[in-house]
Amino acid sequence: ADSTVAPTYADLRREWKQAAAVYGNDGTTLSILGEPVMQAWEAPYMEALARTVCARGGRVLEVGYGLGIASGFVDRQPALLEHVIIEANDGILVKAREFAASATVPTTVLGGFWQDVTSDMPDKTFDGVLFDVYPLTKQEVIDGESDTFFAVAARLLRPGGVFSFFYDVVDSWFATSRRFKGEVTRQLLDAGFSSVDSDVVAVTPPDDCAYFWKDRFLVPIARK
Repeated sequence: ADSTVAPTYADLRREWKQAAAVYGNDGTTLSILGEPVMQAWEAPYMEALARTVCARGGRVLEVGYGLGIASGFVDRQPALLEHVIIEANDGILVKAREFAASATVPTTVLGGFWQDVTSDMPDKTFDGVLFDVYPLTKQEVIDGESDTFFAVAARLLRPGGVFSFFYDVVDSWFATSRRFKGEVTRQLLDAGFSSVDSDVVAVTPPDDCAYFWKDRFLVPIARK
């Protein structure tokens, strides 16, 4: 085979699914294929995302388990009736299922990529949706994979339901806020949301964090 041929998207998905989930620093960091997927210092942001999507209680869909930080916060929210988790990586899937087995509320874990798993889900069946996955390609980093999920979230949410997602623009806080209030808000409204707002949560990333260096995160709040 020609090793110079670029891998297809299917190849990238297969590699990500089977790659080892590497936990470091006593389980406070997670990396896959050498990429930093999540670190425990993100907990205040994960809590804010969880509280946002659980505002109405009911059924909540979480796409991407990671270190399980957001899942733990979701599980502790009042009025939650059911928690559904989608996870693509085999190793993390094991951890997610261990979490589900001891969760406070009924929790279902579905293995696979969100593009495949959500296609069979009926419309208007969730009260909250949280999206936090790691992009597989440089283009997804540039475009933001969450953008392609907006219409899916809108379809799955009941009227009044709430959608939130990991959001960051690398350049600066000013660029992060400006893009959300402009382009991203327009995309969300076009996808079928009735209103878009945001909140801010303070964080303290370590000095050696390679992927985030600001002192705050933006919390998207999109209502169906």
